[in-house]
Amino acid sequence: MTKDTIEIGAVGQPCPRVNPVETVPERWRIPIAVAVGCALIGIALRYLAREHATADAAEYITWYIFARDHGVGGLAEAFTNYTPFYSYLLLIATKFDWLGQPLSLVKAMSAVFELGCAVVVAEMVWRFTKLPLRASLAFCAVWLAPTVLFNGAMWAQADSIWTFFALVSVSMFMRDRNGVLPFAVGCSVKAQAVFLGPFVLGMVLRRKLHLAWLAAIPGVYAILAIPVLVAGRSLVSVLGIYLGQANTFHHLTMNAANLWVFAGAMPYAVGVAAGLVLAAMSGLALSIFIAQSKRTGPEFILLVACVSLILMPYLLPKMHERYFYGFELASIALACLNLRYVPFAVIAQVDGVLSYLAFESGIVMGLLPAALCNTFLVFYLVLDLRNGERGFRFPRLAWLGFIGATAGLFAYLLFTGAGLNISPVYMVAAGLAALMTLLLLKESRSASADGPA
Repeated sequence: MTKDTIEIGAVGQPCPRVNPVETVPERWRIPIAVAVGCALIGIALRYLAREHATADAAEYITWYIFARDHGVGGLAEAFTNYTPFYSYLLLIATKFDWLGQPLSLVKAMSAVFELGCAVVVAEMVWRFTKLPLRASLAFCAVWLAPTVLFNGAMWAQADSIWTFFALVSVSMFMRDRNGVLPFAVGCSVKAQAVFLGPFVLGMVLRRKLHLAWLAAIPGVYAILAIPVLVAGRSLVSVLGIYLGQANTFHHLTMNAANLWVFAGAMPYAVGVAAGLVLAAMSGLALSIFIAQSKRTGPEFILLVACVSLILMPYLLPKMHERYFYGFELASIALACLNLRYVPFAVIAQVDGVLSYLAFESGIVMGLLPAALCNTFLVFYLVLDLRNGERGFRFPRLAWLGFIGATAGLFAYLLFTGAGLNISPVYMVAAGLAALMTLLLLKESRSASADGPA
């Protein structure tokens, strides 16, 4: 009987030797059991949260009831402030009206795409590691991620929909295929899909694809809008959806843990202009880097996708706490391809929950440490673009410090509750959490690299 070897590093390292006596079903038995168990737990958690409602819930219920009562004919009206794609999903959901309450069915729409995201991430991990258990754990990590549960199960938000198509796009590029079309569909669902734009432009230039492929973005939107236009909705209304969304709020940050948390005193108009210019320049620089980089392989493709998905909402103003959703899920895939990035995925979840608490419970004091930690994530991810990290280190003391400091920060925030509660204890708790996060990222780095850009 031969001994198995275990892969603990990145893609490209030796794959595990499988016992020749061991059959494929036996190899998959534990991973399948883990995935099924976690899937059932996720369903149970979503069921328990089915009646949880936020301030936005009344609006979603109104949309659903309109779609149910008017059917296809209702497409002539702008009964949501989302794109036509979402209206079609609502119409489909109304066909299952007998299954539950309107809010539960709206949440079920998100859950379907959350499941899709989990499957796509698991497929990424399996395709490039051939490790069934790791692929199973990737599925579980996405399906049970705290920010995923907050976003869909509790808030009935639709970020899983655009993220699903964004992940499909990244997966196709990782397989040396053209992923522009799923990206275009994502942009037709929610404007947030453009966070992946610098990555897609870079891949188009890198693969020397014809720039005409970029016309698919407005083209797909136009095709998906045909049913509502035929139903009688005005072209101006359909084309003005994203502009209307952009003008809904007038704050530099809507609880997003990004750069603009540190610029609260900046005038709104100045901040918006500066943020748009900064994001555009950084996005273009990332696209050029992707096009010219000599690094290859699926891990590099996923890494630059993660940078695009965090860099854009980090730099852009007017962002909501939910807008790091795509990065939070893509970072789980990256962590499963290369365990060196496990801290990134964990920290992204912590920062996400701290941000969600600002809207959920009015606990806004978590935004500052979350923004600091997201700054560290951006810095180290960009640093890794030139020389990728190979190998894996598990700094036990750094992990213990991070867990303890994070738990202490959450305990303080939950104890003090909503409002501005700046105190010496808060400063210590927030500072220690940020310091331990920085230490964990630093200590998790490996000295070896996989080559220059």
